[in-house]
Amino acid sequence: MCTFHGQPCTYLRGPLPRKRRKATDPPEYRSQPNGSGSGSVPGMTHLNLNYPHGLNMTIPLDHHDEVEYPSPELLEALSPSLAGSENLGPAHRQPSLLDGTLGLHLKTHSEYVGLTNYREPCLLDLHPPEDPHTRSVRRLDDFTIFMIHRDRETTSETQRIADLDAIEKVVHPLGASLVNLYFRIVHPSFPILHKKVFLEKYARSYHEFSPPLLAAVYLLALDWSIFDRTLSTSSWQPDQSRLEALALRTMNDDMKRPKISTLQAGLLIQQRAKNNTWTFTSQLIALSHGLGLHVDCSDWAIPEWEKGLRRRLAWALFMQDKWGALVHGKPCLIRPDEDWDVRPCRIEDFPENAADEEHDPEGSAEVVIGRELFLRHIELSLILSDVLRTFYTAKATRRNGTLEQIGTIGVAELAKPIVLMLRDWYAALPEALQLQGTRMKKLSANGSLHLSYTAIDLALHRALLRNVSAVAPPELRHAIRMGARTRLVSAMTIISNLQPEHTQSFWGFMASAQLASIGTFAGLLWATSDDDLEATFYCERVEEYLWSLRVRSQAVPFARDALRMLEAEVGGLGPVRASNLPMEMMRI
Repeated sequence: MCTFHGQPCTYLRGPLPRKRRKATDPPEYRSQPNGSGSGSVPGMTHLNLNYPHGLNMTIPLDHHDEVEYPSPELLEALSPSLAGSENLGPAHRQPSLLDGTLGLHLKTHSEYVGLTNYREPCLLDLHPPEDPHTRSVRRLDDFTIFMIHRDRETTSETQRIADLDAIEKVVHPLGASLVNLYFRIVHPSFPILHKKVFLEKYARSYHEFSPPLLAAVYLLALDWSIFDRTLSTSSWQPDQSRLEALALRTMNDDMKRPKISTLQAGLLIQQRAKNNTWTFTSQLIALSHGLGLHVDCSDWAIPEWEKGLRRRLAWALFMQDKWGALVHGKPCLIRPDEDWDVRPCRIEDFPENAADEEHDPEGSAEVVIGRELFLRHIELSLILSDVLRTFYTAKATRRNGTLEQIGTIGVAELAKPIVLMLRDWYAALPEALQLQGTRMKKLSANGSLHLSYTAIDLALHRALLRNVSAVAPPELRHAIRMGARTRLVSAMTIISNLQPEHTQSFWGFMASAQLASIGTFAGLLWATSDDDLEATFYCERVEEYLWSLRVRSQAVPFARDALRMLEAEVGGLGPVRASNLPMEMMRI
């Protein structure tokens, strides 16, 4: 306006953050999930399988003019109640959960403008983009700006639709059953999607998704086909290999126009252990920085439910980084003390509650317990971060590095507060999260939490064992080895205490490596034994553990993977004197 009137601009600041909706606003105008007039049935918890998949009424933010509305004839054929184009124009369309969101639109992707970027946030408001149809600026608060890019520059919409059709063809007509199965079993303890948003979109058309996300949901759900009557009795099963290939190929294309759905798809794909690579994790972390997931979104002008989704997604990525670093033996990429400003998840960040599972069939996971499991996994990942930062960095473990300089006594002192932290964490677990806390006809993901706790405890004592020097006080050496022995015996009981309700639930990508770490820990104790008697003891423990995995391997895929890993690395140990082993083997 200033340019139009030939006057100097006196408004040098960006637009102020939008005021939040008041609690007294009519429910149909709220953007939060529990009060959104989304055009779907209120309280919807499962799919309406009779909804016409060809009807798409989602309107991307600020692009209502580009939407093609269905003809009155088509609406009359689909449903008489939808006929009448006067109710479907931009001015009268139904509010959607996606209104006002940042990273959830199909045809745009956002780019977080970092503080050292060549763009200066306070200057971006002064000059409009040269072509507003391909790029725009969105300010979320006084300090946060995103560049919004149109997707047409990097991918073909025709190709996206073709990919979605190819994915749907692989699972048709079982797609809806797979979606329901995913939200029954995977989602409760790994809530990186917004269930109501996903179902709202799926009820309209599978064309509303990014291809890798839809493929990833189908792919994970296929592992639990036996828990769905339609899937388990079907004479035809989807081609899992074909679906996996489509997920990976479309994921590569989606990374050219990254959005929240890209990160969600990547995390889901990585939960299948064979698809988990450190390079893939690194790409997802870099992608998340472009989405601004590493900064606090509390004051952003976006719907409250998207803030909760962003926090859950950010912490899921944090866990992926820490466990990926441990599993692959690589440095952590997320530094919580420096480049991580994400507020801890709260109960309000989880939209589902116990009422959402009232009608779930047998074999489902419990929503409330799943939420608590997710929060406890976050706590464990923070402790794991301390372990890795203290004992497993390049500077700490190098020759004449930090650990070698402080000696065995110093290393034990460093470990003491973390040991106490782990002990307090375990003591504070509620009864519902105990390993024995299973319910009839309900799957329980508690086992993954206890295995993660054990893996962190062993990683800590593995560092202690490696740093017992020849000049360490005998009583300290004895205490460290006895503590390690006690933890090994305790860890080996986990696999035998797992019930079918545990093993058939959702386990993340790290489960097989966590189980393998128990056998590796026993191998380290064997390799550093003081005499033949002690070496024989640990050799027998390894053989017992391998047998426990072997008898469960047919029913438990991650146990089969752990068995394969261990037999290739530590199988066939004999009662060899540690004194006869080369120094390299003493520091496994």
